[in-house]
Amino acid sequence: MAPPTLVLVSGFARAGKDTLASGLLEWSTRPAEHINFADALKEAANHYLDYLQLDGDFFREDFKVEHRKFLVDAGKFARSLDMDVFARHFANWVPIMKHPDTVAPETVVCSDWRYINELRVCQDILWEKGWRVRTVYVATAGVGPANDEELDSIAQIRAEHSFDQEFIFKPNSRNTIMEEGRRLAKSWRL
Repeated sequence: MAPPTLVLVSGFARAGKDTLASGLLEWSTRPAEHINFADALKEAANHYLDYLQLDGDFFREDFKVEHRKFLVDAGKFARSLDMDVFARHFANWVPIMKHPDTVAPETVVCSDWRYINELRVCQDILWEKGWRVRTVYVATAGVGPANDEELDSIAQIRAEHSFDQEFIFKPNSRNTIMEEGRRLAKSWRL
């Protein structure tokens, strides 16, 4: 039996990371979840809205897009106090996370890996708990960085880490990306 596995997926925005994650999760034969580093920030932002009795949900794509600046600023503020805050929260929560009346996941796919420290924190915390950490890089032809920060952070990951798997897709390759995710889930026994 394979150990519990965290799959970190990196690449530029709109490169196919979430689509690959969907393929991985679709063919995972073990309890599996899609959890991202930014989920803790969205949850905290929702608590902020609740506390002030304001309507909104940062897990809703339209609301998140409309109010992205708040999330970006809040995330930068939190990382300025502790650059590992989101990675540490994520890595400590993943092994015990479960919904009521369900088992904890044995496969977790994270499709918003953007900083090298996130890998290092996850490795340090999860390896001690018996988890393996796998890494995937996704690129799609014609898709570049959303901004200079994304360019720099992804370049640093690529310079300092050898991925377990790398994909470069043609534009409009949703089905191919899904199929590669399914194939990877099978080969890694997720």
